[in-house]
Amino acid sequence: MRAKLTTHIILTFTIVSIASQEATLQAQQRGTIPIATDTTLQRDAHYRDEIIQLGYSTQLRREVTGAVSTVSGETLERSPVANLTQTLAGRLAGLTTMETFSELSRANTNLFVRGISSARQNGPLVIIDGIICSYNSNQTLEYISASEIESISILKDASTQALYGIQGANGIIVVTTKRGQKGNLKVNVRMDQSFQQVTTKPTFYNSADYATMRNQAAFNDGLGDHYLFSEKQIAGYRSGTDKQLFPNNNWYEQYMKDVAFMQRVAVNLSAGNDRVQFFSNINVMHQGGQFKTDQTKYNPNANNVWVNYRTNLDMTLNKYIKGFLRLSGNIKRERTPGSGNATIYGSIFQMPPTTYGPLTPDGNVITTERIGAPTYGMLNRSGYYRHTVTNISSQAGLEVDLGFLTKGLSLTGTFAYQTNAVGSLATRQNYERWIRTDDPDTLVFVKKGGDNNTPLAYSKSSSYYYHLTYNAMLNYKRQFNKHSISGLGYMFYQNLTKADVSSPALLPYNRVSSGAEVAYAYDNRYFIKLDAGYSGSEQYARNSRYIATPAISAGWELSNEHFMKGLSWLSQLKVRASWGKTGNDQSGLARFAYLDNVTMSGGGPIGYLQYLVKENQVGNPSIQAEISTKQNAGIDLGLFHALTITLDVFKERMENMVVGASSKIPLYQGIPLDNYPQTNSGIFENKGYEITANYIKNINRHLTISLGAMLSYQKNTIISWNEAVRTADYAYVKREEGYSFGQEFGYLVDYRNGNGFFNSKDEIEKSGLTYGMGTPRVGDLKYRDLNGDNIIDDRDKGPIGNGMLPRTTYAINGGMRYKAFDLSFLFQGVGEFSSIYGGQGVYETDYDGVFGALHANAWTQERYDNHQVISYPALSLQKTVNHEANDFFSYNRSYIRLKNVELSYVLPASVARRIAADKIRILISGQNLLTWHHMKSGDFGPEGGGYTSFPVYKVYNVGVSVGF
Repeated sequence: MRAKLTTHIILTFTIVSIASQEATLQAQQRGTIPIATDTTLQRDAHYRDEIIQLGYSTQLRREVTGAVSTVSGETLERSPVANLTQTLAGRLAGLTTMETFSELSRANTNLFVRGISSARQNGPLVIIDGIICSYNSNQTLEYISASEIESISILKDASTQALYGIQGANGIIVVTTKRGQKGNLKVNVRMDQSFQQVTTKPTFYNSADYATMRNQAAFNDGLGDHYLFSEKQIAGYRSGTDKQLFPNNNWYEQYMKDVAFMQRVAVNLSAGNDRVQFFSNINVMHQGGQFKTDQTKYNPNANNVWVNYRTNLDMTLNKYIKGFLRLSGNIKRERTPGSGNATIYGSIFQMPPTTYGPLTPDGNVITTERIGAPTYGMLNRSGYYRHTVTNISSQAGLEVDLGFLTKGLSLTGTFAYQTNAVGSLATRQNYERWIRTDDPDTLVFVKKGGDNNTPLAYSKSSSYYYHLTYNAMLNYKRQFNKHSISGLGYMFYQNLTKADVSSPALLPYNRVSSGAEVAYAYDNRYFIKLDAGYSGSEQYARNSRYIATPAISAGWELSNEHFMKGLSWLSQLKVRASWGKTGNDQSGLARFAYLDNVTMSGGGPIGYLQYLVKENQVGNPSIQAEISTKQNAGIDLGLFHALTITLDVFKERMENMVVGASSKIPLYQGIPLDNYPQTNSGIFENKGYEITANYIKNINRHLTISLGAMLSYQKNTIISWNEAVRTADYAYVKREEGYSFGQEFGYLVDYRNGNGFFNSKDEIEKSGLTYGMGTPRVGDLKYRDLNGDNIIDDRDKGPIGNGMLPRTTYAINGGMRYKAFDLSFLFQGVGEFSSIYGGQGVYETDYDGVFGALHANAWTQERYDNHQVISYPALSLQKTVNHEANDFFSYNRSYIRLKNVELSYVLPASVARRIAADKIRILISGQNLLTWHHMKSGDFGPEGGGYTSFPVYKVYNVGVSVGF
């Protein structure tokens, strides 16, 4: 009798959001077809089998013991914006985003992981496909489109940062791009048409209202009946019958379009077999200008064409050796007006509406006495720039399987090169300026200054920087029954040349890093990970060059314990904790801070000596990288296989922060205080928490709903940084230590009288106050005398706001998928955040008077007597006691915004087959659609640079995605 042969084949199904599942195939004898046992794939709402990218290593989410937030590239593609960093707001717990500059295609978003780790505005380190980008990290992110991204991870605690040594303390953003998959060629094409509009417009007053407010300011300044504008002029402005003598120009409408257009096409290709897999992407974007121009000889309007490309190639060379090649790049062609987009936008509000123009009857550019370069001239008579930005990044590496030595061992070597170059061709010209005479009854112009009309002249400039990176890594991963162990060790060398051409910053920067990581798991219940980095930079002296950054983390999956199995409602319960040290070498030090900077140049007080020795920086041979000690405790809770709640609490403390020593040095010691060396003697603390909750439920085979929320809180405190103590007559003898970084100080308005203004001369006299910066008038702000000396001066300034960062960030997201329809939304906001504003549009005194929304209801005796709304102090033609940093000009920048909405529909397969496609998806989406805020006025929003800066844009988008 022959023995029956039974063959077992085990297939493992691993899909994101689907619980890992094994199926056993059985065959009774050789040559027969295996028969599978019944297997049903179950959705895992907790994503425990998701692969989390940690930069140099990966872990399954179930194994993570540190603090990590992730987002997929597919999610980021929902945002129809030009810059990648604009897609991150509200997507990642622990990441604070602040859009500080919103010029089209040049938008800048500052990123902070759990706030800041030291008293400076350092952003996180960026790692792209395992390669560290140490210089211009934020800019490097902008060279990537969401369509080429697989995932982004934010590494937030010591256990995930320590491995990166002196570059890890400010948090880490890990970007992983897409890879090719085995199978036939897949092509996906997406086309988008976007319409961009500003979210805010500054108030623009007509000529009659402008003239009335200027007269009001003159009256408040004691000019009596000597008004700037006569009643006849104001009547002429209001009637509008003679627009030559009495013009009424809305300069915003004259120079700004209502809509700017953006088009984008992205093409992805992916294919592979057992030997080679590749992914290629090309993304082409065009962005039109937002200005109205009338130059016929050339086009000065902004125009941008941006091309991204990427190819990832993975090869199996033989049984033991694999190779990979990553090629990516960016080519951007920009055209801007000769004076720059941002400068032109800010100038729109300078020219009064009462000014005739923008041209004289014979075609010359009009300006005023106080405005040197009017908008029209900068936009239409200054030429243009053509910038070409090229960014090339390449990686090549080999992976050697050392399984012949021991199973699970491999060695990887990588060489990477990134270069960035900017070439600028300037095509510039100058123009005459003319001003109208003061006679309101005649239209006469006189030339201002010595500027003349000139032809276009050409010039060019360029800059560049590059990274060279060498990385060798030994990896080990092995499973022994219920035991799982993995580890790595690496060596890293980086050579960086920055764009700075001054000495000694033009010299290359070199870093050397090494590190090791060991992770152990038992039975998916107990997890522990050890990390250690050892790194240094030639920025420091040899005896202070290298620092060690160890970390340890552990986790316990209680829900996998036998005594928890009976709780069907509890689908996950995991506790985590980590402790460790991370480093920072971006501490604001001058180049080679450990050396004395002594230079010699020609000349001198005695000419024939022919040289001059200058003593500049005094070196500190003991200066070293900053070290932050970080602690994190977290819990992951899953309920009913549908709801996931994560809570993390963290604390960070830096006790060797680089600070100045000048406050500790007497003036008579002989060295200029600015040249005195900095020391590692500051103390900085940062702490907070993060809460996320996500719910996903399959109602039936056609309907799935999801809802999520996140809340992050962080508060930093400068414990010590050698701040000089002010004299005892100051209400606050310290203004940095004990406060958050960027703490603002100013005068505090005394609202005890009901409105915070001096409402009569009698009230001024009875107050007994003397202002050190001027003489208060009726209608001016009444400040609090904090030190009780009856003098309002610098000694009375108090803390305003909470520092440079919002303490709270939050988001609410959700979606619904029903058959072929898919809807998603995102609300995002910040809290406990304010800033003091001033200058043009906030103060009324700049140029010929720039009035914002608040100025219309400025203090007047009539308005006060009639109990009308008063939103601003008494107007003035010049600086008064009101125009100081004070809490009246502190704007509450907290807001909540409908950040993103996308609705899509997949056409029936029969329709797609008509064009030989597998799938056709049409969509409509929007970005920054609605904003609720607490700003004092709507002249500018809570994000951006203020009144004269480009506001955040809202975007409406229509797109189609076709897969072949």
